Amino acid sequence: MPSKGVNYYFYVSNPGTSIAATEYDNVKKSVSWTLDVPAGPGFRTGTVEVDYSFSFSGVDGSFGWQTVGTTPVLSGLAIIDPVTGNMDGGNLSVMMNTPSFSAPGFALSYGFYDSGPGYGDLTNRDQAYAYLTPPMNGWMGRLVAENPAAAAQPFNRFCLPGAHDAGTFDLGCVRRLLSNAQAVGAFLSLVGAKAFGALADVAASQAVTAITNLAVTQKDNVVAMLNMGCRYFDFRPGYLPPQIRSFDGGIYHQHTVIPGYPFASFLSDLLQWLAANPSEIVVVSANSQGFYDSSMAPDEATLAGILAAAQSGTGSTIAVGSAPDLESSYADLLSANKRLIFLNQISGWLPASKYDSYSDGAYATTQPGSIVGALSGMTAAGQSGSTYTVLQLQGTATNTGKEVIVSSAASQSSASSPLMSTKAYFDSVTYPWLLANVGKSLGNDQLVVFLNDFVDNALAATAATITLQRMGLTAQQ
Repeated sequence: MPSKGVNYYFYVSNPGTSIAATEYDNVKKSVSWTLDVPAGPGFRTGTVEVDYSFSFSGVDGSFGWQTVGTTPVLSGLAIIDPVTGNMDGGNLSVMMNTPSFSAPGFALSYGFYDSGPGYGDLTNRDQAYAYLTPPMNGWMGRLVAENPAAAAQPFNRFCLPGAHDAGTFDLGCVRRLLSNAQAVGAFLSLVGAKAFGALADVAASQAVTAITNLAVTQKDNVVAMLNMGCRYFDFRPGYLPPQIRSFDGGIYHQHTVIPGYPFASFLSDLLQWLAANPSEIVVVSANSQGFYDSSMAPDEATLAGILAAAQSGTGSTIAVGSAPDLESSYADLLSANKRLIFLNQISGWLPASKYDSYSDGAYATTQPGSIVGALSGMTAAGQSGSTYTVLQLQGTATNTGKEVIVSSAASQSSASSPLMSTKAYFDSVTYPWLLANVGKSLGNDQLVVFLNDFVDNALAATAATITLQRMGLTAQQ
């Protein structure tokens, strides 16, 4: 009997809740496998085979899960095509329609990768994850309330969960370019040749799916990421490439040549969210990493002006901080309402230097061992001379070979991002590694960022635990 393998990754840390997973057997017309994951430490991982039979009616097998003990109850369902093994429906079939959820009693992030037959180094098993934790929108305030001694410690002893390429979730500018008869040709030429390298061209009809699969690193908006506990944003504000700038002169997050969320909107979102969450502090790294053309980088005065306009437009009273403020205590920063700190890699505008685990070689991988090797090479001695430390947890599967790029760009599936293919697998290895090693291998007096694709609440829970380790307020793992 044919079947399709699904690797599952569940993380449940909210007392009194659980996740119940099932596999529906189309041959027996019944649930043939169940798994209950109660609250407990670490990840619960495994593989289930979704069985199905060939049928003219197109009836499929399915894999699904739902939360237990939460209000509301949330669920995910993937229906598997009986001929191809691809997804054929269910609410997990579109990656951008799987938003994280935050409620007074819990937080949930989840996702699914539609593997098809597998391409290049990519797995041929579907990947499913769901992380259920206590609410994370106020995790800093809760940490200090439960551990009052933390308030007096310097802010640089915190660990911050971070969003890699934080503005890629929004494709509004992309859609406008694709709908502009004068702009579309030049834009698609740039996308094929400059953004993805291995592609000579991208068809207009497939462009949004191709860009989503290959260039989108976050599926949640800014507020949702903040509510999942994200406190560091890698944001790359820039103009469009010169070939298409005449069509839109705005400043967006730029991923090579692909525009994402407007910088002004990003800053307004942060300021409004901070006003509503007075116990939290957010750090931003504005930079021009990976820009296709140096002319895409705005000058410092322009960026500072956008920040000033966002402050004025939101009526914000949040004070802006910079690198020296990392030595201030959490309590002092809150007292001064200095809760938006910039650590930019832009000369002349609130600059900071970072010690970063990333390298092209180590991160062009679909295996977590390469990432762990890079993390293991980060040392307290290496931190010397830098303002803060960044541990990158995501891989770059698209750098493993042309076949991955071409197949993902040509896919008709809206859930076949190569980044999603490794997301949960990497998390299940790197998060435990962080718990066991960061407090031992790195110094305790430099801010540490855990940078990842597809922001999730499990990373915030991990960061909170390691923060307490570094403050000497809990035992080492």
